[in-house]
Amino acid sequence: MQHTVDPIAARASAVRIVLVATTHPGNIGAAARAMKAMGLSSLHLVRPAHFPSAEATARAAGADDLLAAASVHDDLAAALAGCNLVIGTTARERHLDWPSTDPREAAALVATTTGEVALVFGRERSGLSNEELDQCQRAVYIPTSPGYRSLNLAQAVQVLAYEVRLALLDGAATTAQPRRGRLDPPASAAEIAALEAHCLRVMAAVGYYDAARPKLLARRVKRLLARPGLLHSEYQILRGFLAAVEAGLGADGGVPSSDD
Repeated sequence: MQHTVDPIAARASAVRIVLVATTHPGNIGAAARAMKAMGLSSLHLVRPAHFPSAEATARAAGADDLLAAASVHDDLAAALAGCNLVIGTTARERHLDWPSTDPREAAALVATTTGEVALVFGRERSGLSNEELDQCQRAVYIPTSPGYRSLNLAQAVQVLAYEVRLALLDGAATTAQPRRGRLDPPASAAEIAALEAHCLRVMAAVGYYDAARPKLLARRVKRLLARPGLLHSEYQILRGFLAAVEAGLGADGGVPSSDD
């Protein structure tokens, strides 16, 4: 039997599937099976209730190599470290509107983002918390039938993994011109988090933000800065500007120079 090389293997290896606080180990195995069928291999687990598990291995149906290589984390931030794009799944409306997209649009973002990316799936019953969604740059919503919105965790992983594979295959089949992003990469999740903290610090220094009464400002700032498309050079401009404001106020921002 001849085995061919998957044309998207290299890019697919940079796509993380992150499962948060999964209760049933069978869902982890079924998610691994869904991933492997679509050429994805990077599985990250955040505080799984039961893992490793014989049930997970059985449900993986031959994708147990993904389970053996899975990374287990104590918190979501650790699972997302180094990612340039983070998309969280949601099946319910939020009090605060969040930049959201459908699976096909989300997959297109994944396919056109350089470096590591993550698709984050929450608990079977309650999904991702608002605080966990805060760590994502986009929310993806699978448009199920209004009359029956119940979708199993592994099924949700399958839908997103399928769309990502189609998007990656489409990109591999297209002879693209060199993109600017190769010379000027997107700001990383760590840089965006640092920019957010710096922005709030300066807002507090000028009296615009009160940490004791934050209301929704901190979350809105996070949402604003986390939108995909911010480049590393633009991150440096914003950090430099905020540092200049702090210098004008007589504060030390401790910001690296643009050459760092």
